[in-house]
Amino acid sequence: MSASEESKPEERRAQHKVSSLESPYLEDYRTAIRSKTIPWDGFARSELLTQQEAKQLIELEGHTIKKRKETALNPDHIDDYTNTLLNLLSRDLPLERNDVKKYILVLFADLLENDLFIDKLIELNNGNPDVILTPFVKYLDNNDEIIRLFSIYNLTSILIQPEIQPTDDSIVLKLFQSLNHLIESSNFNLKFLSIELIVDLLLIKPYRSIYWTKHDEFISNLFLNLNEYLNNNSSDSIQFQYKILLSIWLLSFNSKILKELSTIYQNESLILLKLVKISIKEKIIRLIISILNNFTSIPSDLKNSLNNIKFLILIGNIEPVLNNLQNRKWSDDELIEDLEKLSSKISDVYSNLTSFDEYLQELNSKNLRNSPTHSNDEFFIDNLSKFQDSNYKIFKQLIELLDFDGNDSSNYAFILNDIGKILKLDSKAIDVLNELHKKTKIMELLNHKNSEVRYAALKATQLIVSQTFK
Repeated sequence: MSASEESKPEERRAQHKVSSLESPYLEDYRTAIRSKTIPWDGFARSELLTQQEAKQLIELEGHTIKKRKETALNPDHIDDYTNTLLNLLSRDLPLERNDVKKYILVLFADLLENDLFIDKLIELNNGNPDVILTPFVKYLDNNDEIIRLFSIYNLTSILIQPEIQPTDDSIVLKLFQSLNHLIESSNFNLKFLSIELIVDLLLIKPYRSIYWTKHDEFISNLFLNLNEYLNNNSSDSIQFQYKILLSIWLLSFNSKILKELSTIYQNESLILLKLVKISIKEKIIRLIISILNNFTSIPSDLKNSLNNIKFLILIGNIEPVLNNLQNRKWSDDELIEDLEKLSSKISDVYSNLTSFDEYLQELNSKNLRNSPTHSNDEFFIDNLSKFQDSNYKIFKQLIELLDFDGNDSSNYAFILNDIGKILKLDSKAIDVLNELHKKTKIMELLNHKNSEVRYAALKATQLIVSQTFK
């Protein structure tokens, strides 16, 4: 899938509508709120709103949605209705008047479906930037779920208009943070709504770099949710998977983000491989292959592109996956082309891989596997100089792995084993261990609950002692 195709949704007004427009979850709320009768006259008498504002809202009572829109969007009335709604949302109404806030927010959402109303908002925004945004921002943290959701919905609907770009990036960031909070919910409906709106926003290129500023929170949650619903084949779950992948795919068209995304979240790309192996949906597979093609063809960054290819081969075992996919019948010619492109890159690199490449990939992934290299003395003899290069850079990386929080018993055993192999071959390696203050850590592992870890720690400790007193 090309970058030029990726930009098409931003070129037409008709496509700048939020994808959650038909959300049954929101629609149930909308229907209930529209049907409520609100005593506007009484609120005017108590000075919650003006007589004129009450009169305008009373004129909409008891009518169909279509008739309400026709009244509010009448050329003679649209200015007054737009200003009234924004003024009421900006006003600090008492907590007990949440019904008014909900009514106004739902009415606003209804009107946002019409281009005339959007044009009016654009006009207001041009005269006073952000004036149409701030009324919604203050409700993003509201304790009432309905108020919060429709504020998120309306703000997203406004921000995806190409003519409306906020002067303050913090508005977009705060919206992304609210959506991130929703995707953490245990309620699937809220998760689904969140990812739909995230995609809508990421279709706007300038918002991608804003989203990326909090990638440690946002991207982690995307992968966590993708992994959680990996084996769920319901239609909603598949669409949820697709929207998460679409978010990642959109981000990958920013070259700066792509470089960091493919490096920082390299291990998470294994989730993509898991999904591509089990998914029966062509649109899911097409997106994953496109993401992996982007990960392995980073503009002006051959080093990271090559590293990602090696990772997919050595850690992801991608070759048989691609072979299987290429043997299947696809209706999408572009998917076939993308598969060939990725397979070609993989094959070119695979033919030149060494056992040390495999070892480095394990080390970089912080997940040492039960590969022959760990028990092969010749491997360490042949590659000792590589462990010593650049002031023992790779050996230090191995030692530092002792403090990795994700270590299991197997990882500890391999780390200790490999440290011992280097200590046995290089008397100066003990100085590196001392420099990094890791002798104590190795001795602590003598008391590990796993017998293999205890044994590996004992062998390493014996080598430490023998090298220390040589």
